[in-house]
Amino acid sequence: MESTAIMRSEVVASVEKHVVRLLKDKLDKQLCYHNLQHTLAVRDAGLELGTKATLSVEDMEILELAALLHDTGFTETYTGHEEVSCRIAEDLLGALSYPADKTARVLACIAATRISSQPETLLEMVLRDADLAHLASDDYLRAVETLRKEWKTFLGENYTDQEWYELNHKFLKSHSYYTHAARELWDAQKAANQKALKKLVKVHSAETNADDGRVTSTRSAQMMFKTALRNHIDLSNLADNKANIMLSINAIIITIAMPLAATYVKQNHYLLAPMTTLLATCLSSMFFATMATRPIKMTGYTHKEAIEQGQANLFFFGNFFKMSFEEYRKGMLYIANNEKRLDSAILRDLFFLGKSLGRKYTQLRTCYTVFLSGIGLTVLVFALSYLLFS
Repeated sequence: MESTAIMRSEVVASVEKHVVRLLKDKLDKQLCYHNLQHTLAVRDAGLELGTKATLSVEDMEILELAALLHDTGFTETYTGHEEVSCRIAEDLLGALSYPADKTARVLACIAATRISSQPETLLEMVLRDADLAHLASDDYLRAVETLRKEWKTFLGENYTDQEWYELNHKFLKSHSYYTHAARELWDAQKAANQKALKKLVKVHSAETNADDGRVTSTRSAQMMFKTALRNHIDLSNLADNKANIMLSINAIIITIAMPLAATYVKQNHYLLAPMTTLLATCLSSMFFATMATRPIKMTGYTHKEAIEQGQANLFFFGNFFKMSFEEYRKGMLYIANNEKRLDSAILRDLFFLGKSLGRKYTQLRTCYTVFLSGIGLTVLVFALSYLLFS
């Protein structure tokens, strides 16, 4: 039994030496949260929980090995690092001739640290709790701030103070340690950290509302925006219908009435002037009616910088039909995951829809004015021509 304990301690010592060297040499220096200090802290927290849970010597060894190896995958990738950590652990333990059944238990513990996984065994639960021991740390706010920097660097997720505190408050509120030992040791401090986050959320929420209130913060405001958008769309359809009516009327005059009237010009030369006036009227009216229904110029592509600066509206197809789905998805998530950016997109949509509508109705008014004036002028020219030639 004594020789077995010595063998196990040698395995742990060898793994620890390898992990320390690996993380020091190959870990990206910008990993300010998932670094060597975090790994050692998780190992210490795991041993503390294991001792309190009275784990066997063998289980404590497996737990310590899993804690030391659980974040080694960060040396190769950020997302999906658990799979890489398992591969590194399997290779290292295999080189040390560690028993296959124990290696499998180590790998299961590492896989259980994935936030979406559900730990099944007591060892997996202990390591999962140890990995989130920082939730009950006296230095919790500094710890999550380093995690925030990591996410910005490696995931491209840039949170405001308000967003970050809300996100972490929701996580703490929904989180519960798996083991009785962790709840007994850390629940009190975790509750204190949750309370501190709640205060920060309120403070930043008050500051945000004072400096830059939301335009859709109430149900009445949301209803007004919906009504305005619907009215703008209805008015745009109405303008298109009116323009089509004018195009149809003038097309009938040019294609049917004008050829018929032209047959009388040879015998009645005084008809030439009113016919010319009528033709000019119809062509001018058709020009402005066409301009009213002419689609606006669209680039079909919105750059990432424009989205981040709030200068784009991805809800309008003309701004994204040339983008790849991945570019569009990231842009939409960036907008939709932030209430202020979503408000800005709604405002831009309403504003530019109104600008387009204003252009339509300006052209349409000109079309109707030209048509009415031209018809009146045609009648006047006809009367003058008839009197002069008579």
